[in-house]
Amino acid sequence: MLLPRGWVHNPFNAADRPSLHLTFAIRERTPYWIAEKLAGGVIGELAFRQILLPGDIHGDALSGIIADTRDALVAYLQSLDVRRMAETLRRLARTELEYTT
Repeated sequence: MLLPRGWVHNPFNAADRPSLHLTFAIRERTPYWIAEKLAGGVIGELAFRQILLPGDIHGDALSGIIADTRDALVAYLQSLDVRRMAETLRRLARTELEYTT
């Protein structure tokens, strides 16, 4: 029997004999996983590594910084080679050991 992640279940043995219950975690890949990988690629881009000052976060400048960051992220994503990214994601789907999403 296969139960998808998140399904509540309570197995029991009606015959009152020894039984075995195994659980296997299967890494599910979702659009959220893809979005994490796409956004994670900006770490090497200088524009995304600039320091935000505390006054920028709590002051009026934050809206402008958010807009600039959004625009830079959109430009970064539009410049990606989709086929190359697909190959990277295929490789990661086979080799990633962490289960995050």
